[in-house]
Amino acid sequence: MLIRKPIQNKINIVDSIMGSGKTSWAIQYMNESAFYKKFIYITPFKSEVDRVINSVNRDFVQPEAVKGGTKLDSLKQLIAKGENIVSTHALFQRMDTELIELIEMQGYNLILDEVMNVIEQVDISKDDLQLLMTARTKADEPVMTVDDKGFVHWNEKDYSEGKFKDIRNLANANNLMIYENITMYWLFPVSAFKGFEEIFVLTYMFNGQLQRYYYDLFNLNYTFYSVGCLNGKYSLIDNISLEKENRQHLKQLINIHYSKPTDRIDLNRVGEDRTAFSKSHTARMMESSAKKKILKDNAFNYYRNKIGVSSEEVMWTTFKEFEKTLCPKNLKKQFVEVTARATNDYANKSTCIYFANRFMNPITKRFFTGKGVTVDEDLFALSELLQWIFRSRIRKGQQINVYIPSKRMRTLLEVYLNNEEIRA
Repeated sequence: MLIRKPIQNKINIVDSIMGSGKTSWAIQYMNESAFYKKFIYITPFKSEVDRVINSVNRDFVQPEAVKGGTKLDSLKQLIAKGENIVSTHALFQRMDTELIELIEMQGYNLILDEVMNVIEQVDISKDDLQLLMTARTKADEPVMTVDDKGFVHWNEKDYSEGKFKDIRNLANANNLMIYENITMYWLFPVSAFKGFEEIFVLTYMFNGQLQRYYYDLFNLNYTFYSVGCLNGKYSLIDNISLEKENRQHLKQLINIHYSKPTDRIDLNRVGEDRTAFSKSHTARMMESSAKKKILKDNAFNYYRNKIGVSSEEVMWTTFKEFEKTLCPKNLKKQFVEVTARATNDYANKSTCIYFANRFMNPITKRFFTGKGVTVDEDLFALSELLQWIFRSRIRKGQQINVYIPSKRMRTLLEVYLNNEEIRA
């Protein structure tokens, strides 16, 4: 096993398949590091915070809001004290200039468990956006201007309270970009990634994720690694590309549903079109009571009759806005968000029902491609599907049953398990 000892870049992508030991390596790395090294460990879920605190040989603390202050205030105070910190993505995304400067002053290292939301579309109507684009200050200057990189600057210094306060704050923090005068995007401040001594991003299929496109947009250099384990010792090794991965064990563990000639109902027929079960397609189906009934009946038929398990063994998903309207019989408490990742809370689930077909927001896709960033939408979709499936008991090496009526998503999983080129 070739172990890479030198770290080549400040940003290191630890890109290894789920269950390969990324978190275990990170904990081992912190335990073996010199005590003067300071760490910030960021995880998607509060439940993982305790795991980190209980697994390291140095004191870690988490930000707590106190009377008269916020969790962000607490985070800044802890960094000023030089504490080792563990917190969630949600708090970390509130990064501001003062926090970045404190991190730089103290020389922190970042371990980011799973990619995070580094870009989000701002909720503003086209009419309001056009209003802001044409508005003038009292000095007859534009309220907003856009520089040659697309960043928005707020010029109305007398504006204190009002409908566009959040827009002003994002612009003043240099976190706001505009695309073709039709939409606005909040971006995580790229200076934050430049302020750490070292960064380790623990993930899988980074090449298909928005954070990679964000890094490429800002020309941030990063190095890929994988995780290896020998005699209980975890190491960073040369990255194992998707083409060279051995996924035979996964193929044996994942039982994809296919209809048989003897079946009275073809449960996959509802997902033949390429866009079937996309967000817009699902929204149209939810307008029909008859179509909703077919989908709910298919799900119930699958887990009760085809697989023969109780609802407690099932996890199912769709886009969040359709959770209540599409919920199959007896599965109200078994919903797992389509974006779920990096949690062990569902590791007892044997049966997975996936009512989704993942595509990037078309405007977001054009935002990146228009700036010369290559986007792989199929790899993005497959990455999201695998992250969701790996919340189940497959992470413990146990067999699972999977119902994916979307032909596109099912095909992506098939070619992945067969080690074929990932194209639907």
